[in-house]
This record gives sequence, structure tokens and C-alpha cells, in this order.
Amino acid sequence: MEKKINQVSKAQKREEMIKSAYAIFYKNGFHATGVDAIVDSTGISKRTLYKHFTSKEGLIIAAVNYYHQIMYGAISDYIEKPVLDNPVDKALMIFDFLEELVDAGNLDGCFAMNAKTEYAHKAAEIESACDVHTKSLIALIEKYLSEAEIKESELLAVQIMMLFEGAILRSKATESSSPIKLAKSAAKVLCSQY
Repeated sequence: MEKKINQVSKAQKREEMIKSAYAIFYKNGFHATGVDAIVDSTGISKRTLYKHFTSKEGLIIAAVNYYHQIMYGAISDYIEKPVLDNPVDKALMIFDFLEELVDAGNLDGCFAMNAKTEYAHKAAEIESACDVHTKSLIALIEKYLSEAEIKESELLAVQIMMLFEGAILRSKATESSSPIKLAKSAAKVLCSQY
């Protein structure tokens, strides 16, 4: 019984560290955030941090995985809730989700894209964790495009994702949801050509 409680306690401590690191990385960036800042915010020792994560990069990967889990779930739930007859309209709701986030003041961009950008060609494992998020969103979009019987649904899903990522960057830079509306319009035009 005590061993089970100890395992739960370790898992909770690990999750607390991930959530705290996630918030700090999101706000300050990855290179700008040192391990000391994470240790200070969690109140745990460096030794404990390194016991759970072998390196700062290991903690970043865990934070990217955490982001993917919550963000993919939120997007998927958002798309599934409304009853729309047209699967293409459902696929394009990813833009509506982003627009609502930005209009609510979430202007820090995509955590996975931020990590991928900071670690491009420097840390393959971090890039790989970021790619899981992107590929999952592409697969989600492609699922609806397939339902619409679009023959080149995979290619179109990648194109829509490129518009989505561009909208994220532009909305972050302009602190406005206008680029998202433009990207969704462009995605509709693309979809009409298939």
C-alpha cells in the first residue's frame, strides 16, 4: 500500500514539474528559461528534477507531450461538438478554435511550433515530439476530408495545416485574429478546388 502511495506521489510530483515548466517555457521561451527558474517555481531540487528528467531537453519533451495531449484533446472536442453535415466545414473548424483562443488573449502561439523553431536542427528528439503534434492535427483534418470523399485528402490536409501554422504565426505577431480569418478563407478556396 505504501509503495502504491509513493508511486502516486512521484507521478504527481512529475506532473507538477511538467505543468510548471510548461507555463514557464511558454511564457519565456526554451533557451531563455534555465533549470534554476524551473526549480525555483516548483520548489523542488535540481536533483529531484534530474531524477525525473535526465536533462532540460527531457523536460521540454515532456512539456511538448503535455501540450499535445491537452491541445489535441481540446481541438478534437471542439470540432466534434457541433452537428455539421459537411465534413469539410468540420475540418475547417480548426481555424474557429484558433480564432477563439486568440480573441481570448492567448497570443503565445503554438507551444510545439515554438519548441520546434527554437530547436530546429539542434535536438532531434524535441523536434520529433513537436512533429507528433503536427502530424496528429494533419490526421484529424484528413479524417474529415476523407469523409467528404476528397481524393487527395492527405495533400489537402497538409496544405490546410500550412495555412493554420501561418495563421498562428501571423496572429501572434499582429496580436489579432484577422490572419486566422484570412487563412480559413484561403482554406475554403483550396477545398473547393478538390
